[in-house]
Amino acid sequence: MDMTRHRVFGLLLASMATAIMHSASAQERLFSSGINQKAEAALKQMTGDEKPGQLNESSGLVVPGLATEKLDDLIAGDGGPSGQTPANLPPSSPLPATPSTCATPAASNPVGGGGIYTQIAIDPGVYGKRDPSGLTVFGFSQQDQSLPADPHVLAMSPNIVPRAWARWDRGGVQSSDYNFVYPKQAQAAGITFIGGTTATALFRDEFPVASAFNAVVSCDATGQPVFHSAMKFYRASVASPAYRQYLIGIGEMQIDGGVDGLFFDEVDFSYQGTPSGDEDNGDEGFDDANIADFGGFLCGKHSRYSPADWQSKYGITTADNLNCSKSPATRGRTFNYRGYLARNGWQASPLNKSNPLAAEWGTIIGGHPEPQNGTFTGTYTSLVYWQDIVLTLRNYARQKYNKEIYITANGVFPFVDFQTIGLWGGNPDGPGGTSVNYCPHTADGHLDGTQSLLAAFMAMKQRSARIDGRVVPVSAFIDWPTDVMTDYLSLPASEKSDYWRMYLPEALAATVYLNMHLADTVGDPTAKQLGLMALFQQTAAFYKMPAHAALYHNTTDLPGKVTASAAKIGANLTQLSDGRTVAHLINHNYSRGFQEQDGVIVNFPVVRAPKSVTLVSPDYGADTPVEFTYSGGQVQVTVPKLVAYVAVVVN
Repeated sequence: MDMTRHRVFGLLLASMATAIMHSASAQERLFSSGINQKAEAALKQMTGDEKPGQLNESSGLVVPGLATEKLDDLIAGDGGPSGQTPANLPPSSPLPATPSTCATPAASNPVGGGGIYTQIAIDPGVYGKRDPSGLTVFGFSQQDQSLPADPHVLAMSPNIVPRAWARWDRGGVQSSDYNFVYPKQAQAAGITFIGGTTATALFRDEFPVASAFNAVVSCDATGQPVFHSAMKFYRASVASPAYRQYLIGIGEMQIDGGVDGLFFDEVDFSYQGTPSGDEDNGDEGFDDANIADFGGFLCGKHSRYSPADWQSKYGITTADNLNCSKSPATRGRTFNYRGYLARNGWQASPLNKSNPLAAEWGTIIGGHPEPQNGTFTGTYTSLVYWQDIVLTLRNYARQKYNKEIYITANGVFPFVDFQTIGLWGGNPDGPGGTSVNYCPHTADGHLDGTQSLLAAFMAMKQRSARIDGRVVPVSAFIDWPTDVMTDYLSLPASEKSDYWRMYLPEALAATVYLNMHLADTVGDPTAKQLGLMALFQQTAAFYKMPAHAALYHNTTDLPGKVTASAAKIGANLTQLSDGRTVAHLINHNYSRGFQEQDGVIVNFPVVRAPKSVTLVSPDYGADTPVEFTYSGGQVQVTVPKLVAYVAVVVN
């Protein structure tokens, strides 16, 4: 989600709802000793008294041959194995007189030395092997992890609830916080149960000891933690191995409790910064852990640069202590980037265009990493830090339970089993990065059903394939608290129903699975309170039928054009793995209700003469065979009634 100014106002509602999300007693409890011990162990491995070769092997940061070097030697910047002459080495800078208050760095660069996406090693084990093809109907319900099973979920019986709970603050850091009967009840009903956690929201009471808090908190370019007053939290640094181990411990606890998978929220929000106008200023993430990795990234990306090159291109001098002459494991890690920013007057605005390294650092749009854009933040958040979390958790489930788990995150990320994209205003989902309005309104506050979201849903799927490199299922949900949720809740009752009747099948037409919204933790009306449960149950039953679910899996979008005799008909043409062709028709003739279109003549290309054509629609009582003609590679059918949606299935 993008923490724009208008969303921050919405987030104030969430801060008032903290009592709803987590009980006061839960916030008073100490966090799990097991999780604490794992984080402390990772932290110890990054002190000068420990050998970097002992760093958590699952992190992918163990570098052979370094077990005899102390971390003090690694950060001193005094030379070492190198192909350069001593004259090329910048002088070392003294260690700070006081310990850093910004996240403690890893002991070394990623395996191979780091750099851009082509230089980052990807462990094949990071990819899941659990089949997601049975997931068609998604229902979004989140509640406190200690509560009984949500009756909405059990009554609707979706294939999956993708974030049934999410650890928040200290509520969910020990096993006694959870009602692990809930996932068992869901699984007994055939519902895939996904747990989860926030990935970067950091509360001061999670790490009561100052040194432990300092070891994981992210900072601005002046070296100070950033307090997000609307939600009363800080941001953790996902570059910190100790913090990643903390998250991993929370995930392992939920795996032990029997969840089918894990959802991570705001994975890349360590770089958010504070509101500036309508957007966040990005002045965050400039902690020691990120900066050490940034130095390694620069040296890996520009491995042939000489000290003269660094100075001419970026104004980097010996005072900045960027030492690229050391081994791939340790090169660049002494870079004093905050000092560089201060010396040039960019501390107050480190992403200023006058800073030549700002383009190397990159900018983040929350939940939309760009690992191929050649920037540090675009590459490391998703391919290094996120890979570490995902790989470790998958291996834990495999080794302890011989089990494959689902892993997903809010946005579009690599290594997931399916994408779960939050819908919010200020998104970059439209053409040229423009924002898509996922709940279009008319000027007088009614649903503008004349607007199609098909192109936006198609773009989601295309983005997923580009970022992940594979074709994985893509789901979406109305994120909260956001302007999209506010707009949805403001609709008249009948138009809320129409929203799902129109846009859920339009998403499915693009092979995107739109979550029906059941309940959240900020006090929004539930589906039952809104009178939507009957619709949701009927919709779930319709799309869960095997013959219907098969229309929305293993599809290929076809370039052929679908023409209809009626105007304002959204359409997409797909081919199924068994060779069937499906023309999806969505009726956008709408004004405070669907304007039914009768006798709609539809034409579209198919390779061979059909054996039969069937109309499939939740608006029909049953699947309906229909007469057709075939000529010149085109099939023509007449759809007798188009209310909201019809799939024309050619066998």
